[in-house]
Amino acid sequence: MHHALQIQEILLNLFDYCRLPSYITMRKETADLPALARTCRAFKEPALDVLWKTLYDPSPLAQCLPEASHHSEIAILQGTGTHYSFSRWLTQVEWGILRSYARRVRSMHDSNLSFRGLDWESVRTLLNPPTTEPLFPNLRDLYCDFATPIEHLLYMPFPSLTSLHVESVPEESIHAFQGSVESFSTFSPNISRLTINLSQPDTTFSKFFSNCICRWRNLQTVSCPEVTLDVDALAHLSRTSTLTEVTFMLGDTLPNQIIPSESPLFSSNMHALTLYSELLDSISRLISRTRLPAITDFGAYIDNCPSKQDLSFFLAGLQTSGIAYTIETFRFTQSRFRGTVHRSELDLEDLRPCMAFSNLRHITLSIRWNVRLTDNDLLELASAWPRLEWLQINTTWGWRTPGITPDGLARCLNT
Repeated sequence: MHHALQIQEILLNLFDYCRLPSYITMRKETADLPALARTCRAFKEPALDVLWKTLYDPSPLAQCLPEASHHSEIAILQGTGTHYSFSRWLTQVEWGILRSYARRVRSMHDSNLSFRGLDWESVRTLLNPPTTEPLFPNLRDLYCDFATPIEHLLYMPFPSLTSLHVESVPEESIHAFQGSVESFSTFSPNISRLTINLSQPDTTFSKFFSNCICRWRNLQTVSCPEVTLDVDALAHLSRTSTLTEVTFMLGDTLPNQIIPSESPLFSSNMHALTLYSELLDSISRLISRTRLPAITDFGAYIDNCPSKQDLSFFLAGLQTSGIAYTIETFRFTQSRFRGTVHRSELDLEDLRPCMAFSNLRHITLSIRWNVRLTDNDLLELASAWPRLEWLQINTTWGWRTPGITPDGLARCLNT
């Protein structure tokens, strides 16, 4: 054997090519890796590490146990393949076998993560080891929907976890999810990338989450668009030097709790900020009372249709906030249809404050207004944004009056 094949880093890179894209079934995806693990001692450990690196379904762990510990049956009618269930309590030796494979798992990354091959009692057994030793001590990345029985997986300790992404937490499960968040904030102190998506906002959970988020000291990205963070949570984030991206829901009372003369609300290393709010006025008041760092990506998503005065106050605040010369991506979107509909028209004068953002590359504007822009207006906007790569206006709500001609677009592209 060549000496290079005795270096684990080289073998790990080579064996990674044996993995096909995740949409291929598990059997086809990993068919070569077990064969490599059985080839020789030098290949065994790195091949097994790659084989178990990403787990799309924890059920295969049960298949690694001796046959006497479980029985299987073909679930033809359900179309789910082989169905496994434990036939007795697992021994210490069998738990040792499980841990020998589970310790290799670095990522559970699938929105449909589930225990498709195990019955409910077997899932409970698997997720409740008889010792305090974590079953997945080296798991770094966890991405899943919140659904039974996955919610029980989220109570397990993951001491090495750095990335947590939980989607689709239903309203009826928010209370149970609080227990999971409490567990993560206690047993996973090194989380740096955190994404929580609820099916709808919940006031009680927002207060609870604002308290828990203060326990993580190394956060880099935080995304919780349905969670209203309180002033203490934002003060904690402002002291987190590693923070680069933040997305959260802005409560109407929060801007009034911020004292403009105090230190900046957000980390000086942050480059992306996305705010969700019912009213545009809340975002405008936050901007006017906060010293923002050199943000390059800013997004504002609102529910209620703004008035002309609301939009003017918002854009004027951005213009004087200090990010006018750093912002490269600007997204302003009315994502829902609530409240009073203002029969306003979006014209060049409304967008003129944006022309001060000379470094803009990507612009998305979408509100429930009629758009009244002419070829000359578009040309003037394009001249103010020489680095522009993407311009999107009212693709959601539409244009009810034609104002831009093909010739006008051609002139704009040639600017």
